[in-house]
Amino acid sequence: MEKEANQFRGCIGPGQQLYFQSHLDNAFNRNQKALEDCQELLRNYSSSLPDSLKADLCLLQGDSYFKEFQYAKAAAQDSLLLANYSRSLDIDQLKDIKNEQLIRNGLRNAPPQQTMIRSESTIAYTKNQIGILDIPVEINSVASHAIFDTRANISCISETYAKRFGMKKLDVSYEEGSGITGIRFQTGLAVADSVKLGNVLVRHAVFQVMPDSVLYIAPIGFSMNIIVGFPIIEQLREVQIFKDGRLFVPVQPSGGNLHNLALDGLNPVISLKHDHEMQSYYFDLGASTSILYYLFFVENRSAIVSHGVSRSTDYGGAGGIIKKESFVLPSASFQLGNRKISIDSVDVLTQKINPGEKFYGNIGEDFVGQFNELIINFRDMYVEGR
Repeated sequence: MEKEANQFRGCIGPGQQLYFQSHLDNAFNRNQKALEDCQELLRNYSSSLPDSLKADLCLLQGDSYFKEFQYAKAAAQDSLLLANYSRSLDIDQLKDIKNEQLIRNGLRNAPPQQTMIRSESTIAYTKNQIGILDIPVEINSVASHAIFDTRANISCISETYAKRFGMKKLDVSYEEGSGITGIRFQTGLAVADSVKLGNVLVRHAVFQVMPDSVLYIAPIGFSMNIIVGFPIIEQLREVQIFKDGRLFVPVQPSGGNLHNLALDGLNPVISLKHDHEMQSYYFDLGASTSILYYLFFVENRSAIVSHGVSRSTDYGGAGGIIKKESFVLPSASFQLGNRKISIDSVDVLTQKINPGEKFYGNIGEDFVGQFNELIINFRDMYVEGR
């Protein structure tokens, strides 16, 4: 995406270039650079920017500040946005911003997360009852184990386990939702003094504290008591996942030029080739199976209806289970770099999960687990399978 955008630099003015560059820097995890872009743009071109673009830049700055763990500055952007540009936002955007403001205000006095990679770490993982990665962790010096989930925007913990680790809840309550089900529920926040993953020490890690019932999957009797999410995983800089049960964190990330990984807010997005076309998908190590979304269905409707089997399916996640209409395709093939992977019996949803849906699906463990080694790099922003 960045390469394509750079091809048009000569066709647009310097202000437009800076605007698009700020979004590229944010998407490719260059948050400090994105903030500098926004500040320069507002300093030099503010008078020519409509309120809708100023609102967009406020959103971008708030997101970048939050990823940099500058919670008070992120909260200030929300206040600025609501005070000056609320007319440029629709009802759903306003609701989301007010909810985010609760989170950021709740954390405004929390110290920023710090991650120390003392030496390389080889961490033995297992596959849990729902088929996703489970790793050993220490939280506040108490040993346990946790789900390793790239699509958990903030790490999660049950109320029972938060008490077990002596984590003090912050005075905040806000609404959260499950990705696939869209179910909404109330949750809170706490900060762990320390989280250890192998030789990696994370200080001041933020956790969503959820009712035990929200993290309990009743049909299979399984509790997701601890979920290590994106803000911790991204700070590892690079993770190498081996099929033989090893998760390796190097001291220095290896370089790569695939640039096929980006961020949509706190959601990792991977670029895969399907039928000779590059498409964007959520990259979700916390999902045992991949699911293709409405956009995929629309663009491949004829083949899906001809070769797929229609059914109603129960989908589960934090908060409960919901039934959705889908087609089951016998297989679907995707290409990562030079490697082609086929996923068997993949569901294709025939309706949107939410109105603003813009990606082709959610890529899970049934794709990831087919590689002998998978490198996820959050510095050069790429995923490479071997």
